[in-house]
Amino acid sequence: MARMSTVVAAFVAGAVVAASTVAVARNGTGTTDLNSKPTTTWLTVKVADAMGTRGTITWVPTGSFGSSAEVRVPRYPFSIDGKDTKALSLSAVRNEQVSAQLAIASGHDLGNVRARVGDLTGPGGARLSSRSAKVRFVEYVPVQRSKSEVDWSATIDDVSSGKEVSGDRNPDVVGDPLEERPYIDVPAYAAQPLWFTFHIPKDAKPGTYTGTVKVDADGRTEASYPLTVEVSDATVPDAATSSFFLDVWAQPETIAQAHGVELWSDRHWKLIERYDRDLAGRGQRVINTTIVDNPWHHQWSLGTRQSQTATPYSSMVDWTWNGSRFAFDFSRWDRYVATAKRAGVGPEIGAFSMLAFQDGEHLTYTDSRTGKTVYENVDLGGARWRQAWGAFLPAFEAHVKAKGWLPHTWLSFDERPVDTMKVVKDFVHETVPAFDERISVAGSINTENIASNLSVDWGGIDAMTPEKAAERRRAGKITTFYTYGLPAHPNTLTYSPAVEARMLPWISARRHLDGFLRWSYNSWTPDPFKQPVHIFSQGDEYLVYPGENGPMSSIRWEQLKEGIEDFDLVAQLRKKDGGTDSAALTDALTTATRDLDGRKKDVTDIETARAAVVKALTR
Repeated sequence: MARMSTVVAAFVAGAVVAASTVAVARNGTGTTDLNSKPTTTWLTVKVADAMGTRGTITWVPTGSFGSSAEVRVPRYPFSIDGKDTKALSLSAVRNEQVSAQLAIASGHDLGNVRARVGDLTGPGGARLSSRSAKVRFVEYVPVQRSKSEVDWSATIDDVSSGKEVSGDRNPDVVGDPLEERPYIDVPAYAAQPLWFTFHIPKDAKPGTYTGTVKVDADGRTEASYPLTVEVSDATVPDAATSSFFLDVWAQPETIAQAHGVELWSDRHWKLIERYDRDLAGRGQRVINTTIVDNPWHHQWSLGTRQSQTATPYSSMVDWTWNGSRFAFDFSRWDRYVATAKRAGVGPEIGAFSMLAFQDGEHLTYTDSRTGKTVYENVDLGGARWRQAWGAFLPAFEAHVKAKGWLPHTWLSFDERPVDTMKVVKDFVHETVPAFDERISVAGSINTENIASNLSVDWGGIDAMTPEKAAERRRAGKITTFYTYGLPAHPNTLTYSPAVEARMLPWISARRHLDGFLRWSYNSWTPDPFKQPVHIFSQGDEYLVYPGENGPMSSIRWEQLKEGIEDFDLVAQLRKKDGGTDSAALTDALTTATRDLDGRKKDVTDIETARAAVVKALTR
């Protein structure tokens, strides 16, 4: 998915140059030892000035609990807003997730920092249990830049305002992973955000709920805030029935690597299912699979071939050749699809890919006569290419038809030019016409007539007008958009302004698109906490981190989910209004998506727009 126009020699080795060098120690539970990150005297003075005290302070980022999750708190803040906030308030609807932050800092080391949320009491004695609130700790990762970042990719300065990234290269860090643990230790003159996630029950009574949030350190309460949650008489659907089409590409191989288990072992399959459940909780619609080895093989400089991901994808289908014909074993592919379905992902299935990514066409198979793996270059549309795919496609069609999956299975392609796609389209029609309307493309608007499921890149999003998207929808086609290393804004890079991830579904709603696509969910480096960059902009390759026993979420991943919930509220309002956009909805969509550059955006825009939608929906 990530693209480039030129390549430097260091790219071949996947080299990176760090904006700062830092050893991030991980303790036995997989968490970061934050005390391994020292401050300098200069940083200490600047943070002390911002704190205004040598004691301990807590604050609400942005000054409003409702918008506090839409910013990243710098590790070493030079200014602090929200110190004077005395009360916390949130707005919610039933069955949704609401995030917020508090932050703490002190002139001395703090131990056992934690937060407590009590039961909330509402109308007629109704309660929101404290169990519906989760508290996690924002973790900081080093900021790095890849040598491969050339004219197609945003620089750090292009993405970050400078407020989110802090450390003055001692080190430069940014808050992104959300760590689940009972408490955290915080070094002196460093900020530590506490991330709150409130889950509003589907059967919650509308009305005002009140309770208390307390922040503790070293066994004593450092701050106590009254909390009010206003629950409106509206409900977002379960993730499985969301109106938003989410397509995030997961990678199973890195799960085994990150958790130190054998590839395709029983332990690996259990972990895959945990990550699948996380995806299902966001409404993931597509089970993305591989039908060839390393579909993101790339022709780099000097004739070198390597994967664009730090760990290559492997084929879930075993290809064999006996000298006269090809044969295919779908058992691993079947198990991967069944595992995802059991976790709630789907129902769509993407099969990558008949076309090589940024490389010449080739086949990888086992020669059953010798037992050796063969890598064979072939010509697109040539006799050998036609022989191989002419064998695979009918076998694949028969297999997914027998499994009952044919109506939901797509032949998937990533950023292939239209002339190449036409060759494939014609061959598919000739060989397996059942897939004529089952072609999925992430790429250029020029492939719009080929792709029944099209995710258009940012460069073509303006050409995908609301009228064209509506026409495609009437024809039963799916239309989304995606970001990668570009644009600089809006995006979901590690150091992108947090509000941008929440804004992406609003962009889809305003443009009458069906959803959003993102590579990649988890194409990690061997250690994304120490070495977060492979060859692309940091965070382009993953939205979550490897936790102790499954996925560790991120600020970006949480904000995207809440934007999806906003999208569902917009969809409900449109339905209520007969499919048209009222003046109130038009104003809300405009407000939410103005200033696509999150560095300059008023972070209250999303809350203002959402409140207007809820008001119109419940009037």
